[in-house]
Amino acid sequence: MESFAGKSVIVTGGGKGVGRGIAEAFAAAGAEVMLGARTISYAEDVKAGVEKVGGIAECFAADIAKHADCRALVEATVQAFGGVDIIVHAAADIPHGGLGHVDDERLEAGFASIAKAAWWLLDAARPHLAQARDGGRFIAIGSINGTFNVVPNMTAYGMAKAALDAFIRAAAGDVVGDGITVNAINPGLVASDRAKAVLGDEGLAAYGATVPVGRAGTPADIAHAALFLASARSDYITGTTIKMDGGSTVAASPGRNDILQDRLKLQQGKAP
Repeated sequence: MESFAGKSVIVTGGGKGVGRGIAEAFAAAGAEVMLGARTISYAEDVKAGVEKVGGIAECFAADIAKHADCRALVEATVQAFGGVDIIVHAAADIPHGGLGHVDDERLEAGFASIAKAAWWLLDAARPHLAQARDGGRFIAIGSINGTFNVVPNMTAYGMAKAALDAFIRAAAGDVVGDGITVNAINPGLVASDRAKAVLGDEGLAAYGATVPVGRAGTPADIAHAALFLASARSDYITGTTIKMDGGSTVAASPGRNDILQDRLKLQQGKAP
């Protein structure tokens, strides 16, 4: 594993799921990690775990669906660590539902937390990333939904992730002259806390069994890709996405969507 000692990393959504896995991986590789989280108690738990094994982490309460919070998160990282070398934007307010089933507030929250936040974070951090040792890195966690395939009843989410994908390609050209690379990781199903809440253990296992490699992805899988895109080995990669779906989009399975749709309907039935 490449050492990230002396480098500072912002991870949005760092308190749970994929963001947590990525934050812990960077801390284990020696980086100083700023955990951006809307629910600060989750980030504090991660910070305690990182420090227990000798790592360095700080927390900052930020709702990245708000422009001011994105700027504040960058500023807090500069104050804490002296600069920003890497940003991993993993947070997302996921709006479940298709056309006619997502209100304006949820639509905006999803789009702002996923696509707008990427713009705001990179814009705020650009001067600092431009000064990063070995070049700055901006990495977003996208999705195969909206980019490589379509998941029924997740239209709003897929739209936001597709916008994020477009931003990655265009913004890479905007900042390449500053020595900053901009890339994304587009996972399929990941066995995160959120996925478990929607699918349940049985649903997650059943869904994972339909994936060609035989399982759902894990936060550790996504963290491996993030470490690579942040490393010196990725110097020649910018404006691209790494699809990480266990082969789901090259080997269709009707049963896979059925499992997800059944669980989403149950979740919608529980909504007030």
